[in-house]
Amino acid sequence: MFNEARALPATLEELTRRFDGTETEIFLVDDGSTDDSAGLAEHLVKDHPQFEVVRLPKNMGKGAALRAGIARTSAAHVLFMDADLSTSLGEIDMILSELDDYDIVIGSRSIPGSVVKRSNPLRTAMGRTFNRLMRWSTGLPVHDSQCGFKAFRGDVARLLFSLSTCDRFAFDPEVLRLGVALGYSVKEVPVTWVASDHSAVRPFRDSIQTAVDLLPIRARTRSKRIRDLASRSGLPLPTPAATSLDH
Repeated sequence: MFNEARALPATLEELTRRFDGTETEIFLVDDGSTDDSAGLAEHLVKDHPQFEVVRLPKNMGKGAALRAGIARTSAAHVLFMDADLSTSLGEIDMILSELDDYDIVIGSRSIPGSVVKRSNPLRTAMGRTFNRLMRWSTGLPVHDSQCGFKAFRGDVARLLFSLSTCDRFAFDPEVLRLGVALGYSVKEVPVTWVASDHSAVRPFRDSIQTAVDLLPIRARTRSKRIRDLASRSGLPLPTPAATSLDH
C-alpha cells in the first residue's frame, strides 16, 4: 500500500469479515506512505493477530514492497492484491483453486471473460500498448502482466521473489520470466477489475519507466543463469507442477 489511508477502513473491514477465525496470514506492506497508512492499518487491525503491518523505510516501489511481504510468508499458497481491492475478494477462491494444477496463476483484464469497469480509453490504450511491448521484449505469452492479482504456490513465490531485483512496476514480468526459466507453469485467468479513482499509478511516467526497465529482463533471466542463482539461493527448489510444460 502507498498512501491508501482513504481506502484502508473499507478494505480491512472486508478482509476481517472474510478471514477472521481462519489461519490465513495477511501482510499489509506500507511502501513509505506519507499519509500514515501504516499507522492507520496498525490501529485498525490491533485486535486481529493474523495481520502484520510491514513498514518500508521509504518509498521503494511495488516490487520491493511485495518482496518484503512475501519473504515473511509461510503458507502453502501466496496471493497478492492491491490495497484498494480493484479485484474483489470474491475472486480469491477461483484463482487459488487453479494452483492444484499450476505453479503461478495470474489475473488478467485482457482475455475473454474478463470485465473492466470505470477505466478510460487512454488508460486502456496505454495498457494494450504496454502489454504488446512486454510480450515482444520478454517473450512471455501472457496478455496482462500488470494486473495486481496473482497467486503462487508458496515455495515458488518465496524463491522467485528472492531472485527478483526489480523494485518498481517491471517486477511483474520479471517474476514471471524467472518462473518460466525454472520450468514453472503459468495460467492466466480472467477477472473483474474496477479502476480506482485514487490510484497512485502515474500513467505516462510509470509506463515509460516500466518500459525502460523491461528491456534488460530477458537477458537477465536466461534459464541457465537463473537455475544457477536458484541453486545458490539457500531456498528449496520446488518441483514444478505436473503441467509445467503448459506455459
